[in-house]
Amino acid sequence: MDYSPMEQYWIWLASVEGIGPKRFYQLLTLFEDARQVWDALGGVMLPPELQSIGPASLKKLREARDERYFYQLFDRLERLGIRAVTRLSEAYPPALTDIYDPPPTLYVRGDCPLDGERMIAAVGSRRCTRDGQRAAREFARDLAKNGVTVVSGMARGIDSCAHRGALDGGGRTVAVLGCGVDVVYPPENEALMREIIDSGGAVVSEFVPGTPPAPGNFPARNRIISGMCEGTLLVEGAKASGAMITVNLALEQGRDVFAVPGGIYSPLSEAPNRVILEGATPVLCAWDILEHYRWAQRPCADPGRKPKPVELEPEEEAIVGPLREQSMSFDELALATGFSAARLNSHLTMLELRGIIEKVPGGLYRSYC
Repeated sequence: MDYSPMEQYWIWLASVEGIGPKRFYQLLTLFEDARQVWDALGGVMLPPELQSIGPASLKKLREARDERYFYQLFDRLERLGIRAVTRLSEAYPPALTDIYDPPPTLYVRGDCPLDGERMIAAVGSRRCTRDGQRAAREFARDLAKNGVTVVSGMARGIDSCAHRGALDGGGRTVAVLGCGVDVVYPPENEALMREIIDSGGAVVSEFVPGTPPAPGNFPARNRIISGMCEGTLLVEGAKASGAMITVNLALEQGRDVFAVPGGIYSPLSEAPNRVILEGATPVLCAWDILEHYRWAQRPCADPGRKPKPVELEPEEEAIVGPLREQSMSFDELALATGFSAARLNSHLTMLELRGIIEKVPGGLYRSYC
């Protein structure tokens, strides 16, 4: 990828270890641009302005003020297929420029444009329920079907389900990482990361390639997830859930917050129920978000046509009844109905063929009626 000389020095400065957004912008305040920082470091006498950033950061800067470091940085980006998007670039997400501490540079794998207007973040607990998994997938799927880019953090649980739902909907999804974009975390999401990129989505990070995941990286990552988007959807989370960091950042950034309500006795519904009480918009399906922004209109049923009731035999009702309440596995259905494996399997096959139930990821069944 071609970068202007100004962008090259910007990318170099942002890549130096210890130069986070705060120090980066501090240096741009002291000097006119990143090229002048490079030039100042090469002088016989260092200007006094550089002393204000602290000895540790200054040491890292002086070590990185090296042509070999400079060219190896861009060579590595090229070899790994990573593009660096700076705030100087038209491809930089315009919504991020409004937040308190926008990342100077984003490292990106994938071709998804980051400056789209229809972006919704989906966040929630890593340890989620089946209903939470289903909600994340279905919300993301239906948003993606209507041209919305779903943004999340590719963590276990709700994040991964949201990315998967967007892919199932044939749309784009963006994963924002708390490590380098060449690092797969969690490791079991390697196939998911590849599918996100191959399907026209993107994997994004402000951390230089090769950066391992570290606890302090994720709160910083969360401000990008919320900052890129019109609104943030909270699916599930306990009172002290990490997802609440993203929700609070969204509120600080002036973004909308949506939440999926849940049972008052479920610990994982505590966070969404609480933010609803505090003013977040409760949502029951993706259409509630789509209509909020007037991005799409909910399809209306023909008022002259009444839905045909589904007729079930008693044994079929014994299977479908529990599935109306929650998704269940084969073994759970066998225990609930008392049917033999062969008998249950026969009924499940017929119910699937009739479109009354479906098998979903995780080997679970759910009902459509």
